[in-house]
Amino acid sequence: MTGLLAVLLAAAGTIAAGFSAYLLLLAVASLFRARNTVERREPASRLVVLVPAHDEEASIARTVSSLLAQDYPGELMSVVVVADNCTDGTAEKASAAGAAVMVRFDDRNRGKGQALHWAIANLEAADDPFDAVVVVDADSTVDPRFLRSLESELSAGHEVVQADYTLRTEPGRPQAALVAAGFLLFHRVRFGGRRRLGMPANLVGNGMLFSRRLLQTHGWSAFSGVEDLEFSIDLRLSGFAPRFAPAARVEGSAAASRRGAFQQRLRWEGGRFNVVRTRLGVLLGAIVRRRDLRLVDAAIDLATPPLALLTMVAGAGLFTSVVLTLFRIVPAWAAVPWALALAGIAAFVVVGLTSAGAPAGTWPALALAPVFVASKFLTYARLTRGFDPKRWDRTDRTGEAQRRPGRLDIAGVPVDPANMDSALDRITGAIGGPKVFQVATVNLDFVVRARTDPRVWSILRHSDLNLADGAPVLWLGRLLGADLRTRVAGADLVPALAHRLAANGGRIFLLGGENGTAKVAAERLQEANAGLAVVGTYEPPRCAVEEMPIGDIVRRIEEARPDVLLVAFGHPKQEKFIDLYRDRLPVSVAIGVGCVFDLLAGRSRRAPRWMQAIGMEWAFRLSREPRRLVRRYVIDAAWLIPITALVLRQRFIGGVDGA
Repeated sequence: MTGLLAVLLAAAGTIAAGFSAYLLLLAVASLFRARNTVERREPASRLVVLVPAHDEEASIARTVSSLLAQDYPGELMSVVVVADNCTDGTAEKASAAGAAVMVRFDDRNRGKGQALHWAIANLEAADDPFDAVVVVDADSTVDPRFLRSLESELSAGHEVVQADYTLRTEPGRPQAALVAAGFLLFHRVRFGGRRRLGMPANLVGNGMLFSRRLLQTHGWSAFSGVEDLEFSIDLRLSGFAPRFAPAARVEGSAAASRRGAFQQRLRWEGGRFNVVRTRLGVLLGAIVRRRDLRLVDAAIDLATPPLALLTMVAGAGLFTSVVLTLFRIVPAWAAVPWALALAGIAAFVVVGLTSAGAPAGTWPALALAPVFVASKFLTYARLTRGFDPKRWDRTDRTGEAQRRPGRLDIAGVPVDPANMDSALDRITGAIGGPKVFQVATVNLDFVVRARTDPRVWSILRHSDLNLADGAPVLWLGRLLGADLRTRVAGADLVPALAHRLAANGGRIFLLGGENGTAKVAAERLQEANAGLAVVGTYEPPRCAVEEMPIGDIVRRIEEARPDVLLVAFGHPKQEKFIDLYRDRLPVSVAIGVGCVFDLLAGRSRRAPRWMQAIGMEWAFRLSREPRRLVRRYVIDAAWLIPITALVLRQRFIGGVDGA
């Protein structure tokens, strides 16, 4: 039995050592530079540079200016920004910077892959011939010879080309330097080594060139959160081999916050695992059925675990082997492959960063590598709870969600320290404004969901008014050292707002509820507030946010012409609904109100005042709805400990965006 255990342990270690040997081989190969293929002739290919952009007004002008400053004939290039579901001034700023702009609004098909598919289809339909499309992210700057270098590879017969994509970093940020080092190892080193060994690269989303023939025969067909890797594998299966162009340099921005970085890692790692799950078997099947040995390298590269995961597995394997050896359960040779795996990983990092010409600040930042690898464990732990590979979340790269003056950051969730009067002033002051003013009433469950759902986190970061609803939020704010004294619960806010609006002839629409609850709540609001106009109610069918009858909802609201929309779908559905459709909702203010309609209609009761005063309202609700609430409260209670620790760290050590 012990012999079998030793063999299995050594076999697993041998696999890990094989992956590290593969990486080390690429690093060594990358030391031998390929000949610069940028020719001295004048380019002859007509290029269209597509820049997919969602709410990128902070960086789009810099990106466009960088592209227009190319050492490339002006008559042979055009820069087109795809303003995709934008709610800011991206389109205007891109146009002012000199780019052509294509505006796209599609609430159901969101994300970069969908934007590229739409834009490429429009380019092919237009009477404007081009030879290739180049894709550049909206937060990037490019080297002056970027397009010339890509076009040189195109002219040499390569129909899909990947540029050298690196990250822009600021001095004094060792963690950012570590992330940038990871980019160098994954892009410049691995792709450089593969090119030197005669193997294709993978696409990495930024700095990609596609010939017109490729797009016409294959089209754009990747729509997951890692559309670049997905598209790479599909192209390899179709016979196209991406070419790495080391002389074509594009530099992007890192996530602006630690929470944004976590969101980004979650999308990349989850998306990659999904591609491995769905495409690795297809690759292996094609190798066997078609006897196409050209796909072997693609299968090996796809099967190679991310560096942090490989390091964690190798470390755990070595530790386990050593412990079992000390207890004389397995012989010492079982630990050798694991030790070789770790040694190979270390050699890959050192040789690779040397080959890539890593900045001097990278080397001291390596001292944080164990912490960085440990943080990746949280990412993988989160992925075990499930991951939607088609979900798209924009990464906060530019810090556009910075705190407003006086706004608190409680574990990454902004909370406005408002009392009832100041909250009502801000809400009524937003009536008649140019866009929907979104209000959220934040309790502990909101904070927990924001820690686990990047979309909820992003919504709360960009909502206009976040009110403290829930005693734990007050307590956390006080731990942070803030003067957060009073709750503004949704159950109190709605009657107070109705009273305020009644004095001014305000108009309210109730959206949500079931079995006539909204209608009864509307009648009671109107009875209690003479002069208030409750101009409509609608209880849509139960379905996912993306499947809601938004056309019917918008039509009803337009006909009613309300000032304020109360949305009672429950959290986080109501916040996601308002955020997703805010550009189509014809109202000034939209508020997620949870179970308030049930309370107004008398179908639910609030806790006695004394329980509210001591923060025990949750216990009353749990006693009345144990089956519905027990799981939520247990999860929230478990999260309260790490969230409290995070808040204390924010106060005494410092932190960014609650990360």
